[in-house]
Amino acid sequence: MLIYIDDLGYGDIGCYDCEDIPTPHIDRLAKEGVRFTASYITNPPCCPSRCALMMGQYGQRFGKYGMSRGLPIPEDRPTLAKFMGKNGYVTGQIGKWDVGSKVQGPLQVGFDEVAQKPPKKKGSKYFCTNKEGKTQWLTDYDGDNIVTFIERHKAEPFFLYWSPEAVHSKNDEAPPSLTKRTTAKGKRSKLAGAIVSVDDQVGKLTKALSKHGLCKNTLVIFSSDNGANVGEEGSSAPYRGGKGNGTQQEGWVRVPTIFSMPGIIPQGKDYHKQIANFDFYSTIASVAGLPIPKHCDGVNLIPFITEKNKEEPHEYLFWLNNEPGDAERRHMIAVRWKKWRLYKKYDKDPWQLFDLEVDPKEEKNIAKNHTDIVECLSAKHAAWRKTLAPLGKIPKLAKSDDRIGTGHGWSYAKR
Repeated sequence: MLIYIDDLGYGDIGCYDCEDIPTPHIDRLAKEGVRFTASYITNPPCCPSRCALMMGQYGQRFGKYGMSRGLPIPEDRPTLAKFMGKNGYVTGQIGKWDVGSKVQGPLQVGFDEVAQKPPKKKGSKYFCTNKEGKTQWLTDYDGDNIVTFIERHKAEPFFLYWSPEAVHSKNDEAPPSLTKRTTAKGKRSKLAGAIVSVDDQVGKLTKALSKHGLCKNTLVIFSSDNGANVGEEGSSAPYRGGKGNGTQQEGWVRVPTIFSMPGIIPQGKDYHKQIANFDFYSTIASVAGLPIPKHCDGVNLIPFITEKNKEEPHEYLFWLNNEPGDAERRHMIAVRWKKWRLYKKYDKDPWQLFDLEVDPKEEKNIAKNHTDIVECLSAKHAAWRKTLAPLGKIPKLAKSDDRIGTGHGWSYAKR
């Protein structure tokens, strides 16, 4: 089970020290599993992040250097869904898609079942009309679909990918029934309400898994497609920056990530070494007893979190977001190594260096004090850059579909 939230900040759930938004079900996942404190998105924001997730590699490997919405994902290597489907798993998708070209919907790239998009209430983004003809919060509707998918496939191996439209802006529709369950104030209370709703659905998921005795043989991965939306008053604490403002800072790319599989992986453990979202593909494959495809940049994280392997999953992680025409605020060139973060906005800019252990908000550039580290990390980045594909060509008028079909129930692929 892979849960991928839209714009959930590092500091916006309880188990990451958030005090004004209660998230008991997500917190329970962390208590029964592993909480990662250095989990990264190497190709933000939403669309490129999801492409890297589904392909298990840096998006720049296939020319995805920024938003590039509509850029096809490669067909010469399997998506995570196609890989799992070919190896006997029923694959399902619920929620936002935003991957690949217009003709590369979830059914076309490996998913067997896709939850249909329900009719939206007129003039609304987050309220829909459910099967009973009643108005329902969209995230809550997604949670019901999670339960029905598990009910249908409880007796066979399955891979389910849920990526709700929440907590993507704008959250101004969040009703009092959600916002009053938080102590968040002002505009942040609306974001808080959307996050509470996400937590409710995690509760539905864990209850369904427990009901059918599936907890111990189901890996649940919970993460976010990029850091907090600052405009919605999301929090990246203790880091600075995020979506919309400060996209060069740590807060845009470091995200909350939790793995839970009671009895198989450690419980109540924090893991501090750096990982990336493309590791999820490799880990899911390995947990299923399958070889990791050769195209993957990721690693199986289970030996690392169980301490059978005490090395770094990734000694270095790299960023190169410089799509021509992309919003200027999103340009970023960066390297992470140990406690160091080296970055600049444009190629012409000088490198800036920060020690994240003593300066998590990146307020003191110490590049001039550590020229040896700047030289080493910039050389590593240059070498990595030479392995990448040219900027991909985006087809005219291409646009990714969020979901397949409108109505109720599911759309099915022919296998």
